[in-house]
Amino acid sequence: MEKPTLQTADWNRIQCYDPATGRNLGTVPITPPEEIPVLLNRCREAQTQWAQTSLTVRKQVLRSLLDFVVTNQETICKISARDTGKTFLDAQLGEILTTCEKIKWTLQHGEKALRTEYREAGTVLKYKYAMVVYEPIGVQAAIVSWNYPFHNIVGPIITALFAGNGIMVKASEYASWSASIYLKYIRDIIAATGNNPDIVQLVIGFKESGKALVKAPVDHITFIGSTAVGKEIMAAAADNLTPCVLELGGKDCLILRSDCNVDQTLPLVLRGVFQNCGQNCIGIERILAHEAVYDTLVDRLLERVRQFKQGAPLDEPNIDQGAMTMGEVHLQKLTALVEDAVAQGARVRHGGHVVKHPRFPAGSYFAPTVLTGVTPAMRIARTDEHFGPVAVLMGPYATDAELIAAANQCSFGLGSSVFTANPAQGYDALARRLRTGMCNINDFGVNYICQSLPFGGVGQSGFGRLAGYEGIRGVCLTRAITRDRFPAWIRTSIPAVLQYPTRSDRAAGDFAMALVNMVYSATWASRAAALVVLAKLGLANP
Repeated sequence: MEKPTLQTADWNRIQCYDPATGRNLGTVPITPPEEIPVLLNRCREAQTQWAQTSLTVRKQVLRSLLDFVVTNQETICKISARDTGKTFLDAQLGEILTTCEKIKWTLQHGEKALRTEYREAGTVLKYKYAMVVYEPIGVQAAIVSWNYPFHNIVGPIITALFAGNGIMVKASEYASWSASIYLKYIRDIIAATGNNPDIVQLVIGFKESGKALVKAPVDHITFIGSTAVGKEIMAAAADNLTPCVLELGGKDCLILRSDCNVDQTLPLVLRGVFQNCGQNCIGIERILAHEAVYDTLVDRLLERVRQFKQGAPLDEPNIDQGAMTMGEVHLQKLTALVEDAVAQGARVRHGGHVVKHPRFPAGSYFAPTVLTGVTPAMRIARTDEHFGPVAVLMGPYATDAELIAAANQCSFGLGSSVFTANPAQGYDALARRLRTGMCNINDFGVNYICQSLPFGGVGQSGFGRLAGYEGIRGVCLTRAITRDRFPAWIRTSIPAVLQYPTRSDRAAGDFAMALVNMVYSATWASRAAALVVLAKLGLANP
């Protein structure tokens, strides 16, 4: 394709293409908004049956899915790389490793997350059981981003199925080709295990299809994507008061303290900034370095980045940086952000421009970029998630306090990293003071591989949590239940003095006051006096 575009002549299908080469991948039919209620009804009917299945049945489906992923990981990665322009390694790390770990953790620990909790019933209800029960919420909607099409689709499905829910997945228009293939795999696996594949539905389309899904009477919405779209979804969900989890943009910071070893840190800095061409919600978008390590970091970073090879990952060998999935619209945004920073005093040390591939001129490429002299006031460091292969270096800073102040000036608060020779000090002096949902000390992004931890942010990065017990319970109907502990011997009985119709306001008030004094008074004398009043009023004739 000379000028790749998602649009087709009749607007009933999405044109799919490889952003690394411009190769035509065919078209995928759009789900019309009026078809959403039909798909929802199918999903809800299937969910009614699925909610009654045992955890053993649900685990069988997840084990089959895990076996499929492990066996077919090369195919899954190639599909992802072709549809998004990422390297095979980036697909392996972001699509396969994360998905396998999520399934494994759910199989091993998900049952505990759904187990009924028994809690303290309180002082006056010792004869009661107090329970928290986690039940299926119904049908979820998941509107997911394009940067890791397999994992972003499968992740919500794993949690939904295990919790006993149905799910309708709205794939990004930029990953429609891969999504249609992946969803067929998943539905086939569900059917092969003897279950109704209608429990999972796929919605493909542009904004109109997504809006129709959010407006539909689903029971929960998970959104993974930009802050701007997240706000629209939240507003639309308000009509039905549909609960939402919003995993939105991030401008994650990576802080290097004065005592960190730059050579040990550098590989993680490079991976954090440049994996998947920086198209990661928890990618490192701001590097804040102490003056003691700043110059060394810049030199080492430039030395490595200048050796990067950029190109079409499935058509050329040994590629470090692939393509920009969203094409021209993203290239223009990156160019504008870099130019704005330079106009305010930043310096491009490498890259900073669109790249025209000699063999694939229709490919979408932005050069790996190193930008120094960036301040917290610049758009690229504060208000716009650049989502690209740009190392934004801020500083140098003289103290931990300066590092924290600069890091917290950003309105986003998803993840963060702190590198130091003293992890305990790094936690107390920096990590605890960062306003982010997550922080890794001496590492990057590993909190997501650790599926026992909740994943999510604060501020413009959204709210709610994926993963961990919080992620599973977040898509459940959380119910508070009480029942009698010794039903044959003791049950709630309302004393006559408190029963309707009221015989005496004064007696009822005295009884209630005495009850409070007996249970909560600080002195034994007051409790004894209250007990006498209770006995007198309780034995009085109604």
